[in-house]
Amino acid sequence: MRQAQGETPGQAVTTMPEEPKEEDDWTAYATAGFGQTDYSLWDDVNVEETESTDEEADFDEGDDLDDEMWEEPEQLGTHTEEVPRAPNPAGHKHMVRIGCCDTCLGRLGGKQRYDQSMVESGREIRAAVVERDPHLEGAQERVGLCPFCEDLFDEVDLLADLITEALEGREVARLQVGARFPKDQMEEEDVMRKRYGAGGSDPLKSSLVGFVADAIKTRMDDVRIVTENPEVLAIIDVTTLTVDLDVRSVYLYGRYRKLERGVPQTRWPCRACKGRGCDRCEGTGLQYATSVQQLVADPLREMLGAEDDAFHGMGREDIDVRCLGRGRPFVVELKSPMRRSVDAAAAMDAINDAAAGAVEVTSLRPSSRKEVVRVKDTAAEKSYAIRFRLAPLSEKEHAKLVAPMDLTKEDVQERGGRKRKGRRKRRGDRGAPATKPIPEPEPEVPVVDEATLQAMKKAELVELAKAQDLSVSGTKADLVDRLLAAAPAEAAPMDMADAEEIEQIIQGLQGAMLAQRTPERVAHRRADLVRRRKVLETSEAIVETMDEGHTEVEFTLRCESGTYVKETVHGDGGRTQPSVAALIRARCDVLWLDVADIHAD
Repeated sequence: MRQAQGETPGQAVTTMPEEPKEEDDWTAYATAGFGQTDYSLWDDVNVEETESTDEEADFDEGDDLDDEMWEEPEQLGTHTEEVPRAPNPAGHKHMVRIGCCDTCLGRLGGKQRYDQSMVESGREIRAAVVERDPHLEGAQERVGLCPFCEDLFDEVDLLADLITEALEGREVARLQVGARFPKDQMEEEDVMRKRYGAGGSDPLKSSLVGFVADAIKTRMDDVRIVTENPEVLAIIDVTTLTVDLDVRSVYLYGRYRKLERGVPQTRWPCRACKGRGCDRCEGTGLQYATSVQQLVADPLREMLGAEDDAFHGMGREDIDVRCLGRGRPFVVELKSPMRRSVDAAAAMDAINDAAAGAVEVTSLRPSSRKEVVRVKDTAAEKSYAIRFRLAPLSEKEHAKLVAPMDLTKEDVQERGGRKRKGRRKRRGDRGAPATKPIPEPEPEVPVVDEATLQAMKKAELVELAKAQDLSVSGTKADLVDRLLAAAPAEAAPMDMADAEEIEQIIQGLQGAMLAQRTPERVAHRRADLVRRRKVLETSEAIVETMDEGHTEVEFTLRCESGTYVKETVHGDGGRTQPSVAALIRARCDVLWLDVADIHAD
């Protein structure tokens, strides 16, 4: 054997015979380190390397664990480095390197002192980083756009000016500022803030809104910035750098007395053109020239410079019904007003003067949206004064008024025909049974006199004869005689109650529970149900015999909210039971109805 260099003589060295080279093993290159770099974020940070000892490896209860967050991170096996969060100096350094603006440095750096603004804190953090790493000076200019806010904080003055200009000439004491961000921008900023920013850092949206609000304060001293119940909400669109104003409505509460008939409570669109304007409505788009809403709201809208209005009343009266007494409570809503303060006394004078005796407003005062709900939901009792004329009533007509009612729980809207899937059931009044009277009988053959038949043509007489299964042969005179012979005799009228009995019957209505099916006159817009209403009080009736020989009756009654008073008197063909007409055995034609008082507030 040959002696190897560096070995002492006599020492034996054993060598293994070389194996023949075969195909290279691919695992030899598995950790070749392709794509790695020698650049390190921490090359310019001086770190003292200390050798670990066995004693340091043991846990010591006296060790300060809070210092671990300031230790520089170790190089990872993949040659990428874990960037620590602010306020670690390395985290500040990374934020400066990626082009973070001064405002976001102060917002996310976690170094802001009590007496320091975000911008001042950001400048202080940048100065400390540049002092340690001078090559990072000017990093923000080189990057060009802050990755956190996309330089939105540079537009604070512009946004404040836009809001100030939009509010010019508008009376506002409480202003709230909001912002509308794209969803992807908010999500991206949230991820980066939680990745690099200090714990508890302010989100971008609330920070931008706060900066804009502070800038507005310097421009508008008399405006208070609030976070709830604002008079105006200014919404910033950061995508287009525009501002939208959401001006809250002004609400005024009062009571109105309607002193003339023929005036509806709210605006009534023209039936012919549906409010578009036509020859029938003379281009106004209204079925009636005026309304309580117009008489009350138009002067107020002019005084406050509002764009539109809405009228919320505690119930409503028919167009031919006056509203007297203390008046009906209402809340008028004035939308998007330029001015918000109003002199109530001057406003009432302006309304009453413009109404010229048709409407009178009292008790006007500032209100709120909550009171709209209260006014609409209050089921106030009401007193009415009504006058009606008596006429003879036949037994068949009386039988119809007192026909027994079918008080099943079936809604009439589900009878006859297929039910629509998914259609919401209309329940009518709260807790009211969905019931209806029994089906009405088919109408009888009308009674006609000889003069009427003689005036008709022969073809019309033939049709009448066919309808009654009569012979159609013969002359016109034969047809007339045949129809007269088949015509039923007029039913004799029932004996009408006298004045004393009428007074007793009306007095006996006190405490009566009425069953009222939706009247025919409103059946097109209300659920066809039977509702229960109670008559609470009745006054002594006044029975008068007029010069023409007919009898008229007048009385007042107090009843629950939602009572159909006209139908309580004339019975509506049996839809309301009991009724005055059925009790006094006479047809009652209502002459007028007034709301005497509304018992609310």
